[in-house]
Amino acid sequence: MGHDQLFKAVLEKFFRDFLELFFPKVAKRLDFRTLVFLDKELFADLPQGPTREVDVVARLETQEGEPETVLVHIEVQSRPEKDFARRMFEYSVLLWLRHRAPIFPVVLYLQGGEGLTDEQYRTRLFGREIFRFDYASVGLARLRAEEYVETGLLGAALAVLMAPIKRADPVAFEADLMRRVAKSGLDDFRKFLLFDIIETYSRLSAEERTRFERLISRKEYRTVQKVKETWSDRMRAEGKRETLLRLLKAKFGPLEAETIMKVDAMGSSTELDAYLDRIIKAESLEDMGL
Repeated sequence: MGHDQLFKAVLEKFFRDFLELFFPKVAKRLDFRTLVFLDKELFADLPQGPTREVDVVARLETQEGEPETVLVHIEVQSRPEKDFARRMFEYSVLLWLRHRAPIFPVVLYLQGGEGLTDEQYRTRLFGREIFRFDYASVGLARLRAEEYVETGLLGAALAVLMAPIKRADPVAFEADLMRRVAKSGLDDFRKFLLFDIIETYSRLSAEERTRFERLISRKEYRTVQKVKETWSDRMRAEGKRETLLRLLKAKFGPLEAETIMKVDAMGSSTELDAYLDRIIKAESLEDMGL
């Protein structure tokens, strides 16, 4: 997955974990049984304006006092950008106009940032402050891994993006993170997402990577090996599935939902290979068996 795609998936699958990890007071006030993720498209100037898409927007009700519907908006940024604060302000305005609900906005920086802090967008006119917009900021690079690695599986995985633990062997550290994820009770997809974070943002050198592969080949890391093998198989199958759909569309035109569902249901690389071979000679979807 690309960086944005990976973290959007992580934030949706670990939404509550993320808020409890970095904003426990906010999380305590939310009723996660009411959690609904919203359509991510926003329109700056209906109906002809440019389409803008936010990363993650969730609607929940509060637990304290009279129930109130609120939105939590999270944007993922590789690093701080000069005009980002204005963009966050515009997103919140658009969300407010569409949903008329209070918003808790957050930016997650994968690199840079100032740790856990607030950022703001201010506008002044004639020497007066017209408005000020504040939003929460999580800069992973400024956080200390030792403070989060034992907080839970999400905190452990994100630790690879944080300031490293002094005097810790990075090879043993990364192998231990993967073993914890592999032995957890999470479903396969959530395990894959956390593995993807650890592997994608690993800081191991080529020599350390060799030691790492040697270490996890040992018997005590068999659970890690199994998850990595399953993950690789599924990623290969996903790539073949996307290729098959592209070829079908190119050869036979737009596909009906039923055909797409049949392709999506194909679980093994072997089955997908058979259909990829068949498409060379097929003259219709009937010939494909679809």
